[in-house]
Amino acid sequence: MTEFDDVFVDIGDFQPPDKWQARAGNLLVWLIVLILLVAGWFLKDWMMTQFRYLALAESAPAIPYPVQWQIQPAPNLALQVFDPESHSAFAAREEVGVYPLPEGDLAVAWPEMRRQQNKEDYHEVDRLQAVMRDGRQALLLNYTYVAEADANGSTPLVVVKAQDIAFAINDGREDRLVVVTLASDVQEWDAVKGMFGRILQKMGLPVVH
Repeated sequence: MTEFDDVFVDIGDFQPPDKWQARAGNLLVWLIVLILLVAGWFLKDWMMTQFRYLALAESAPAIPYPVQWQIQPAPNLALQVFDPESHSAFAAREEVGVYPLPEGDLAVAWPEMRRQQNKEDYHEVDRLQAVMRDGRQALLLNYTYVAEADANGSTPLVVVKAQDIAFAINDGREDRLVVVTLASDVQEWDAVKGMFGRILQKMGLPVVH
């Protein structure tokens, strides 16, 4: 039979930790917190370099888009993703559209098609002919316009800065025009142009400016 005194522990056998032990325990807690913060920072930085790819056709280049950006389906677009960290009424975004291939020189035809879309205060900044990683010719069109804010926007209109990467592919049936659009509130452009630059680098193109 177990004695009563053997069942319960005498609290007198235990002493509270001295101040050095308490400080060591606090330092250990702060060290763990610091390690978790640093690990989180490195994870976020690693995520900034990760991409998924949109495949349009067997012989066409796959289109990179940031893995942490949010997909939002849109009519007439093959892909639309938004930067979840954008604080603008017009969130930074990447869009991919596939259209009938226009006749004539793409460097002339696509800018003219953009102008015909009646974007408010549309202003072409410049256009550049470039060569993609697979040797495919591409047009880089830089422009600004005024857009309506997103549904949750706090202002009705936003000045947008954008770049189109336009190039031709064959989808197995006919030639098509692919346009990758990188766009943001002009006030947020500097914050997202690093990500836009990585997208272009994945495609073998000059970075945005």
